[in-house]
Amino acid sequence: MKKKKSILIVSGGSIDVDFAKEYLRERQYDHIVAADSGLAHCKEIGIEPTDILGDFDSLRNLELLEYYRQKGIPLREFPTRKDYTDTHLAVKYAIDLKAEEVTILGATGTRYDHTLANIRLLMYRYPHLVLLDDHQKITLLSKGEHVIKKAYTHVSFFALEDTIITLEGFTYPLYKEPITVKDIFCVSNSIVHEEAKVTLDIGKVLCIQSNFK
Repeated sequence: MKKKKSILIVSGGSIDVDFAKEYLRERQYDHIVAADSGLAHCKEIGIEPTDILGDFDSLRNLELLEYYRQKGIPLREFPTRKDYTDTHLAVKYAIDLKAEEVTILGATGTRYDHTLANIRLLMYRYPHLVLLDDHQKITLLSKGEHVIKKAYTHVSFFALEDTIITLEGFTYPLYKEPITVKDIFCVSNSIVHEEAKVTLDIGKVLCIQSNFK
């Protein structure tokens, strides 16, 4: 089976360096894209980006730009006044590279506006994104069957449109339950054994897996 083209985006949100090192130890990506101050995260984690882009208004150590420029790594600089966030630019670039899987480290953090913007990218524009940090993983599930492994303590589901959901292997199972965007009773479920199954007859949901912090 042909390996899917996968791209890692390192953004400027919160990143736990120890988690990132452990996560990346056994994973390989076709491209590693540093978005703005995500470049500093790359340096801390000990990974070398293949591509760098952004307006760099939040990169405190501008000497890093020159360091990587001298190493010959492609650098795309954008004006501060623009229509896209740096993370959005990185996602657009990954799509231009024909990525089939895009994982973003640093998509969440104390800037709730940027966190929400990145979640909305997943919800409304790029459904194959994975938003990842040291205590949660955010993905989108569409119509069909999905197997979720027990890697996190909690699993929550939020309907993005009228949805019919079945949860098997969860502490709180459901069978063909209609849920709407107004419902929040699918928050903080958990997987009973090693894996569980989610079936969506119609609709799509935001899936947030999280651990105690």
